[in-house]
Amino acid sequence: MHLVKLALTTVVTGALAATLAATPASAKPTTLLTAGNLSRGADVTVPHLDGKTVVDGSVRVRIKAPTVRLLGKSGSAYVVATADDRGGHGRVLRVAADGTTTRLARANVYETLLSGDGTRVVGTKVGRSLKTTVTAYDATSGAQLGRRTFPDYTSALDAEGDRILLGTGTRTLLWQTGTNTVVKISGDAGYIGDLSADVVGTFTKDPYEGGCSVVRRISSGQRLWRSCTERVAAFNADATRIATIAILSDGPGPGRVDARSITGTIVGKHLGRYQVKSGWFGEIRFETPTALLLDVNGARKAFTARCTGSTCERASDLRPAQTLRAS
Repeated sequence: MHLVKLALTTVVTGALAATLAATPASAKPTTLLTAGNLSRGADVTVPHLDGKTVVDGSVRVRIKAPTVRLLGKSGSAYVVATADDRGGHGRVLRVAADGTTTRLARANVYETLLSGDGTRVVGTKVGRSLKTTVTAYDATSGAQLGRRTFPDYTSALDAEGDRILLGTGTRTLLWQTGTNTVVKISGDAGYIGDLSADVVGTFTKDPYEGGCSVVRRISSGQRLWRSCTERVAAFNADATRIATIAILSDGPGPGRVDARSITGTIVGKHLGRYQVKSGWFGEIRFETPTALLLDVNGARKAFTARCTGSTCERASDLRPAQTLRAS
């Protein structure tokens, strides 16, 4: 927290004055990420997309579709979601390193995830009345493993085995597809979570009406972090660190990302602040427990940056910046 100079109009006791003077400034300086001010580091080491090509070390697999999302790795294969240039006609595919493709399901390219253990694909479909059907598929064969309809808008936050973490407008739920049972995890709306790390992020109420973001343990409900100005965009693997963006961030992507610790002696300790000028950040994820990967879309050039603390480097070649189409 930055030090704030207060104009005092009343007499302050010596104890209070000493407390204010001792408050440390903890926010790190902002690191502006531009193509010209970062040295070239190693390539991204986790599976990722380079345009429409899946890249994983020496593996290169081109996906022929107008829209491509990499959902993750399943065993030695990759699970991708594809769609047309408008996001329609979505398909989920299992792609082997040699390019062999197996269609797993029809699903919305933006409303589908791969479970953390790579065994399940989970897709959601929202009806006209906002009732939401959630379907789980085997990530190898595409066999349907479970389907359930929820009475209001529901999004899948994460999955692990037969457990699926769900967020609605008012609750956070855990659906176990094996027994088809649903348990309420929280009375607040869940928006992000990681079952393997035992954490979930919720909103106390609509952020546009003053709601705050809270991160808790799923198993115990223990509160780890709270903010009324930021929300979580990514957890690292063991949820000791988070990447955050403005709680009301909207549009193509945020212009600023912060890294924080949510365990240890200083919960919420600020580790770094990263900003893009005349552009936005795309995908935000952790490459290692400490290194954050940021897809930067600047005014003219786009690239992936790797940041640890206040130290950043470029982890990809430069590519043309994405331009927004006028509607």
